[in-house]
Amino acid sequence: MKPKELIITNIEAFLLQPLTAAGFKFSPSQLTFKRAKDEFVQAIHFQANRHNEEDVCVAFWSHYQVSSRSYTTWHKARYGREPVNNIVGGVADWNIPNWQFPVIDVKEDKEHQLVDPLHRATVMVCLRDNLLELAIPWLDHLSNWENAALAMVEAHDSHARACDFYLMAGKQEKALWALNEGIAYWERNPKASYPQEKEEIALRMERYFNATPI
Repeated sequence: MKPKELIITNIEAFLLQPLTAAGFKFSPSQLTFKRAKDEFVQAIHFQANRHNEEDVCVAFWSHYQVSSRSYTTWHKARYGREPVNNIVGGVADWNIPNWQFPVIDVKEDKEHQLVDPLHRATVMVCLRDNLLELAIPWLDHLSNWENAALAMVEAHDSHARACDFYLMAGKQEKALWALNEGIAYWERNPKASYPQEKEEIALRMERYFNATPI
């Protein structure tokens, strides 16, 4: 069986029932589960190892993302243009706190490896437990504008977008706090990777708080 087919077969055998019961729909061609939750879309995506080879390597990782078309609509109404994307938050499995990888032959494997038939159940049960106990709660937590905004500020990801999320949550003071955190971050890191972020912060400081741009 080819690697992708083997991954799909095991996903359907171990994950399809509990995730379908939780409201997710599976797209085998995209290796992705999705469900709507209020104004958000939650996605679970499985990324196959590009070095996969039949009978040699059948490995994959999982990624989790929350998006919202509501943000696109809100952004266009406020700024006259759509945002670069409508992503609310995303994370790879290894960055979720307390994530456990399967232990194979007394060694923790940092990916989900299905090439050995004797280990497939161990790998997939471990993944299923992580999904139900850690990943879905993470998705639910991020499916909230205020939680998503705080996560962005804490990760120094996008302070301007965090401001928007706070505004969508009706948290004006926290929106200003997010922008001030962004200004402080740029003062500490003048050569950070996204210079356009400074412009986005300045736009919001002027528009919402009548403050001098940075």
